Amino acid sequence: LLHEHWCDLLEANSVDSVKVRSVVSCDTDFGVCAHCYGRDLARGHLINKGEAIGVIAAQSIGEPGTQLTMRTFHIGGAASRAAAESSIQVKN
Repeated sequence: LLHEHWCDLLEANSVDSVKVRSVVSCDTDFGVCAHCYGRDLARGHLINKGEAIGVIAAQSIGEPGTQLTMRTFHIGGAASRAAAESSIQVKN
């Protein structure tokens, strides 16, 4: 598992290629092994055996979409009466 520190060292030493493990190329008979899945980004360590990685992936994809749909990602905060009122001015 390559942490940010190791990636910086590889880049500093001009390493051209490394072997990458991926969920797409995992050789496990059933499911995905922890090393191919990688880190649990919420906790910062390898994923635990039996973790519901499909649910985590779905939430990771769905949450930003929901935020953008509801415009809370860019606007956020609590609603107030002042925000609901608008004024229109005409200039000659």
